[in-house]
Amino acid sequence: MTCPTAHLDLTVEEIDLIEVSLCQTRDILSDRRMSQEHRACLEGGTSGDMTRQLGERLVQIQQLLGRLDSQKSDFGAVIS
Repeated sequence: MTCPTAHLDLTVEEIDLIEVSLCQTRDILSDRRMSQEHRACLEGGTSGDMTRQLGERLVQIQQLLGRLDSQKSDFGAVIS
C-alpha cells in the first residue's frame, strides 16, 4: 500500500483532467440517484441505502471539486 504525500506534483492540465472526470462522475451518480428516487416513488417505498450512499458520494465529490478549484486559483496566483 502506498503512503500519502503532502506534496502532489500535478500539472494544471492534470488537475483539469481530474476535475472533468469528477464532474462526469458527479453527473452519472446524480442521474442514478434520481432514478433510485423515482423508482422508490413509483413503488411506494423509500429510496433506501443506495440513494443515501449516492448522496454522500455526491457531497464528497462536490467538496473535492471545490477544493480543486480553490487550489487551481492558488496555483494561478503563484504563476502570475
